[in-house]
Amino acid sequence: MFSLRLLFSVLMLLGIVLTVTFSSVLSSRDAMHEVEEIFDAQMVQTAKMLEQFYVNQLTEKQLAQLVIRPILFHVDDSNIETFADQANPISLSYEHKLSFQLLSITGQLLAYSDSSGEQTLTQFTQGYDTRNINGYLWHVYSYFSSAHQVWIVTAQRHDVRQELVSLIVSNTWRTPLIITPIMMFFMLLFIYYLFKPLKLLERHLDKRPAQDLTPINFTLPTELASVQKALNSYLLRIADTIVRERRFSADAAHELKTPLAIIKLHSDGLNDVLLAQHQDVQQITQPYSNAIGEGVNRINHTVEQLLLLSRVDAIEALNRSDCKLQNSIDNVINQLLHLIADYEWHIDIPLDMTINADPFYLELVLKNIIENACKYSPVESLITIRASKQGAQTLIEVIDQGRGMSNDEISLAKNRFYRVDENTSQGAGLGLSICQHIISLHNGELHFTGVEPHGLNVSIVV
Repeated sequence: MFSLRLLFSVLMLLGIVLTVTFSSVLSSRDAMHEVEEIFDAQMVQTAKMLEQFYVNQLTEKQLAQLVIRPILFHVDDSNIETFADQANPISLSYEHKLSFQLLSITGQLLAYSDSSGEQTLTQFTQGYDTRNINGYLWHVYSYFSSAHQVWIVTAQRHDVRQELVSLIVSNTWRTPLIITPIMMFFMLLFIYYLFKPLKLLERHLDKRPAQDLTPINFTLPTELASVQKALNSYLLRIADTIVRERRFSADAAHELKTPLAIIKLHSDGLNDVLLAQHQDVQQITQPYSNAIGEGVNRINHTVEQLLLLSRVDAIEALNRSDCKLQNSIDNVINQLLHLIADYEWHIDIPLDMTINADPFYLELVLKNIIENACKYSPVESLITIRASKQGAQTLIEVIDQGRGMSNDEISLAKNRFYRVDENTSQGAGLGLSICQHIISLHNGELHFTGVEPHGLNVSIVV
């Protein structure tokens, strides 16, 4: 089982991260490429400007003098190393990181800036190149002026480009790193809001009583409205099935009461006739007569259970009141006097203990459980009935020393028509199902626990 909301959140966040990362990588790559092109174009433009405004003004005599004494263009170090440093109109940023040289066709310096020194920058090949000068990497552009037979060289230190690229890349990543967590936070809130109706529906269904099969009426998104409609249809079919089942059980029980009463009447009449017969006839017919009587009694018990089940299923409200638990136990024992004489009893119920329950149905549950304890326990064994308070709830326990129940039998015990031993058990297997339903109407719980070395503890928490 997986969480749809968690999966949707992870996919959305992963999509945001991948999109931002991919976009930032592409932006950084494009920025680096554009910076290189801009600076390369700047060096070309500088070389051509030097040719246009400086070399073109030199006469042959001046060029000859420059061979003897080259001109040095001195640039004071402005101590401006990064873009964060402030430049001014006199001390320009990066001025000492730019350089140029004029060289004769034979490679003699004619003019140069002191930022690169007298070391020749060019390899006398037109185009772009890189040189390592005084521990720094320089980008060099060499241009040959054929009109004046002069090499014009412009150069730029690599860290100029590197810092600008780093600054652009940093800005490219900094903003997404700030914005992405904020976007993720709001996306999680948005997803929580979207799934809130589903969570409310889940809580409603979880808290809804088992007997409540009325339609669900929630304001849901379009995608969930169809689910609600299908669920309501399913609840309606379940309610119809339960109604038909209850009607069938009640009708069948009512229809069986009359023929069973007639059979019982004729069975009693037959017994009276047999009593007037010869002893040999009585001995032959008595087992058959007894079997008829037992069968009728068993069917009568099943019919009564079915009628009681129909009555309990139809309960909509209980007449709950604070009643003394000891009085309820006494009433039940008085109804079972024909059974209790064969067993030893230990009853531990505080005299002043009260329980908020419907007295009639509480006694019905206790009678059923105590009767089962007698039915499945050996004669003269000990049966314990005790009660205690657990906070606002009351715990009632009936403990016998019978054969007990296995875990599989315990898991099925509350099912309708389930009997532990189909061959020897009496009854229809409806008693515990009726008890479970009555206790659930009291918002309580019914539990079964094995007792060592043998026996069963039936506990009621109300």
